[in-house]
Amino acid sequence: MSYLFWNKKSNIVLCAILTSYFSCVSLCYAALTPLELSEEAAPRIEAAPGRTWIKGFNESRDNFAEKYGTRFGFVLNYTQQTILRGEQDRGRSRGAWYWNFDVSQELWPGGRVITEFEVDKNKGVDKFIPTYSLFNSNAGENASLYIPNLYLEQGCSRDRIFMAAGKLDLSDWFDINDVANSADEQFLSEVLVNSYTIPFPSKGIGAMVKFQPYDWLYLQSGASTANSSSTKTGLSNAFNSAFFINEFGLSPKIGNLKGNYRLIFYLLHRKLEYITDETQDKRNQFGFSLSFDQALTERITLFLRYGFDDRKINAVAYAWSAGGQITEPIPGRKYDCLGIGVAQNILGRDFRTFSDPAATVSRETMIEAYYSFFLNDYLALTSDLQLVINPDADKDVDNALVAGIRLLLFF
Repeated sequence: MSYLFWNKKSNIVLCAILTSYFSCVSLCYAALTPLELSEEAAPRIEAAPGRTWIKGFNESRDNFAEKYGTRFGFVLNYTQQTILRGEQDRGRSRGAWYWNFDVSQELWPGGRVITEFEVDKNKGVDKFIPTYSLFNSNAGENASLYIPNLYLEQGCSRDRIFMAAGKLDLSDWFDINDVANSADEQFLSEVLVNSYTIPFPSKGIGAMVKFQPYDWLYLQSGASTANSSSTKTGLSNAFNSAFFINEFGLSPKIGNLKGNYRLIFYLLHRKLEYITDETQDKRNQFGFSLSFDQALTERITLFLRYGFDDRKINAVAYAWSAGGQITEPIPGRKYDCLGIGVAQNILGRDFRTFSDPAATVSRETMIEAYYSFFLNDYLALTSDLQLVINPDADKDVDNALVAGIRLLLFF
């Protein structure tokens, strides 16, 4: 409990939010690729009354896939955020957007190659207020058309074994969470999308394999280059560093209520400097993380993450997050989603001692709530509110309050 220290003002804010929240916690969607988003929307589109252009489009796409083995999906994400409160930044607004075109080509039974094309624009409000948590995990560098993913995947033994290799993102398979895993559909903050303590590399050369002997049990391992860039091929530095990750998962089911309990270990192999002595370095960094989600009812699911890192190397030594979501928060709004999450990045003693102890607090806290409103079967509008207590763990910086709106188009 020593890591859950709050000042009086922070306690009041958090308790007020959590009190109103636990009467409507919930379940929504996990992270999905453009292809998976389009496949998920297909039954809803087909069940809708009348003949629409999207129905005709889906039929043509299915016929093309059946004839040539080629399937594709598209996502456009535009997010606009405004700083309601922040040190010298009140009223500043910033947008960020990206689009992704996903193509899958079947090569043989169980085998296909996945290619993604993407364009990214703008950094968002993170440009104005530095944080560990990040206000928008989709924002970043401006990048013209590039290929973030290009890999071969193979399923065999009735899909009990799955493999993928090429230019890929290991976070697409590891540290997955049904409630907190997608900045397209769920939380915007990076600290609520993945565990902060897992140093996932950018999309680069790598491979993974998953063995699932039973529906409720799986083991998987992955490896990739640690020094990678999403906008580059990754071949030039593919063997200069390495990131290894292993995950053990249980998915028990009681009636229709499913839970997922994941234990994750990782090893980062590259040159790393000690915080307190930059003249010394080490080559390996170890860590572990937990990622849980559990359905309480058909509409209600909670989640929890916890992880620790090497405090002699990293500023953040521990991190945790928790919260949940509810589907159909308004009767009749079947696909809408309401969610709230709380996360803390807890700084290590070495970093606090080496930096300015008088100006550095022990933790940064992110509280985020959102409501996702489906305008139709292929367009969603999400309102979002974020409160960061002690941004960048700097006690001299005012708490930040940011409101946002996210438009998601997929087909």
